[in-house]
Amino acid sequence: MSYRALDLCRLLPGPLAGRMLADLGFETLRLLPPAGDMTETLSPQLYDWLNAGKQMETVDLKTPEGVKRLKSLASEAAILLETNRPGVMERLGVGPDDLRAINPKLTYVRVASYRDEAFREAPGHDLTYLASGGFIPRFGDGWKHLQIADGAGAYWAVIAALDGLRKGGGFYEVYLSEAAAALAYPLPVKLDGSIVCYGIYPARDGYLALGLLEPHLWQRFCVAVGREDWKGSAFSPAIESNPVYTEIKALLAERSADEWEQLALKHGFPARKTQPYAVPATTIPWRETR
Repeated sequence: MSYRALDLCRLLPGPLAGRMLADLGFETLRLLPPAGDMTETLSPQLYDWLNAGKQMETVDLKTPEGVKRLKSLASEAAILLETNRPGVMERLGVGPDDLRAINPKLTYVRVASYRDEAFREAPGHDLTYLASGGFIPRFGDGWKHLQIADGAGAYWAVIAALDGLRKGGGFYEVYLSEAAAALAYPLPVKLDGSIVCYGIYPARDGYLALGLLEPHLWQRFCVAVGREDWKGSAFSPAIESNPVYTEIKALLAERSADEWEQLALKHGFPARKTQPYAVPATTIPWRETR
């Protein structure tokens, strides 16, 4: 059975959710306003990637013709994604109540900024969602390298859409500020490279990531490199005054990252060469094996 998803979103979180649905096999139609999406100007590569596998159509919801077209499409759709501020679609006559009156089986997913009534209609972006969700004090400069709230929000939007599909329809709001907060779960130790067993080290060429948290994994590493005297030092600080840290750095610099990967495979401890970034071919990280 083929399901249709309507993507009325702009920027990153909603279109990413739409891309995920397309990768899952949904017939995904992206409906853009006449002005388009500024992502096309900011990053054409990202824009093309977000729209891979989608059909594209321009619809002006500020006209009676555009409203009629959306209602017609929604009457046969399984999922609708939108990222307008609460109340915008309702004022246009195409809010969740309007469209679900036409198609009760429609799952309507709104990717919104905040649950808090005081900020409910406030605009926002990834950085402000991270700030309000308590992410910044915990992860510091991590916000500079990845759109964390946007990515998490996209995944939650897909989960909401699939939950609605399972239940035969519904209206869901996904809050980006809370999507980020959900990632700030308590950690048993600080996994930021401050302990010798968990960090990124220079190899002879490239870099090697070590993830040796469990005692048995750390011990396998120590045995493999002939340094059983390190066995009690897994959680010692990764600082220059710690001889274990400086000795590990010197040791790992003696071989290539590829050689260390092979040794890790042989002895059963987690170590991987850091790879250059490549645009992912799909958003789906699994395969069916049966």
